[in-house]
Amino acid sequence: MSTNRRLDPDDVVDAVSRRAEIMQRLLDGPQYNRDIRESVGVSRSTAYKAISELEEMGLARRGSEGYELTATGRLLFEEYRRFRNRVEAVCHPAQLLSILPADIDINFEVLEGAEVSFAERYAPNRPVTEIADVIRDADVLRGTGPVVLPSYVELFHDQFVAGELEAELVFERAAFDHLSTDYADEFSEAVESGALEVRVTDEELPFGLLMIEKPTQKVGVIVYDRGGELRGFILNDSENAVEWGEKKWERYREAAAPLTPGDN
Repeated sequence: MSTNRRLDPDDVVDAVSRRAEIMQRLLDGPQYNRDIRESVGVSRSTAYKAISELEEMGLARRGSEGYELTATGRLLFEEYRRFRNRVEAVCHPAQLLSILPADIDINFEVLEGAEVSFAERYAPNRPVTEIADVIRDADVLRGTGPVVLPSYVELFHDQFVAGELEAELVFERAAFDHLSTDYADEFSEAVESGALEVRVTDEELPFGLLMIEKPTQKVGVIVYDRGGELRGFILNDSENAVEWGEKKWERYREAAAPLTPGDN
């Protein structure tokens, strides 16, 4: 490649994505054409064409021990891998993200390295079970409730009454009315246990949020569709994800009113 030639970013992105497997091999160390063909499993002409393209763009060169990446090639490939990893982190829960509002404020850090479960046709209750496990293992949590599920009412009630859980929960107005009316006894006992603090918001909550405080800090995002069906669960314990969850929780909490005597 001429030293005066300016690389076109679009051409580079295209070339690196197409030649990623070969560039990965070269990142591990110099390779002869024969080694590239055998390790990647391509024909001689395909390997030659790929190497020639990388050479022409200044991303690879012929060295004393075979072909190797240039400094430009190494830097660009490392950036490509980082970008590809971020794309994969978003693609994995994409079917859940597509249910949420388009302008939803959810950070990449919530998705990176997260455990994701889906309500599949063959296992529709999988996320329900996994959320229950998280609640059962928690000592202290905070959360939001756009939807009331009977199984969670029973679980929370039993945890509160047994003194095994402390929680502060923010409910949508309609969800709170349903909970305090249709599950009046369980709700009253939970509140009277002193382990539950409740706040109510008139805002429509876009998802359920779980902030696990103890024994280990985690943030969980519960995705419901417009009909209230639980579609999936995203759980992450990274520092950045927890920080995002803390900020979201504080915003929802500040916009909600505390439960007053007579509300239940």
